[in-house]
Amino acid sequence: MPTSSLQLPQPPKELRPDHPAFVTARSLLGLTSGMSLMDSLIGGLKPDTVALIAGSGIRLQAAERYCIRAQLSLANGGLKGGAFFIDGGNSFDIYLFTELARKHHLAYNKALERQLLSRAFTIYELRSLIEGSAPVFATRKPKLLVVSEFFSLFNEDVEKGEAKRVVSDIASSISEVSEREQVPILITSANRPEPLVSILEERCNISAEITEDGRRATSRLFKHPWKAPMELLSEADPTSYNQDTLQTEARLLG
Repeated sequence: MPTSSLQLPQPPKELRPDHPAFVTARSLLGLTSGMSLMDSLIGGLKPDTVALIAGSGIRLQAAERYCIRAQLSLANGGLKGGAFFIDGGNSFDIYLFTELARKHHLAYNKALERQLLSRAFTIYELRSLIEGSAPVFATRKPKLLVVSEFFSLFNEDVEKGEAKRVVSDIASSISEVSEREQVPILITSANRPEPLVSILEERCNISAEITEDGRRATSRLFKHPWKAPMELLSEADPTSYNQDTLQTEARLLG
């Protein structure tokens, strides 16, 4: 009597993990940082997210964690692609980046190759990098845009009226990038200078601040698509953050 192997029914192709239309529950949450303090406050970064995160060093640690986790597969909650990091405060930490790559089981060299980095030293360079980002997205196809330390370049040497005009220009360009590329956008800043922050916040759908003072952390949510403004007190993250600014081996653009 002939024998045959048992054949289990297969799900439709569009429901299989290797099919581009397949969507996991983790991916529906958006891109997370893996830091409970940050993720519980703002949730995941989705394709239409434009988030401004201000406050203490946790913002910088979160920014690089988002970059690393963007490289993970869709099944693991990532975006399966690199990030474009526009550094306005010389804040990108190569040691933190490579340590995070190791913890997420990513090859060091490949992780660096996928991480795009460009530094801005004036408000006009910052504006130019964002306005002229279309070729970067067309050729390298980053899945996340980070604009680090946005307000650090708007110092006392910049006339107030000019500062407002340039922030307005950049905010408009960020909105255009969000609509055109459909990738999450994260903006970090140490402070929230008025009236400049209000101009930028008009183009953001998430705005938050996390400050740490010893063992306490204060989390403030100013703007969110579905959460009401809030303020929370909690224990600070005991993980220290290396804020030494170092020259990175990542690809430099411009």
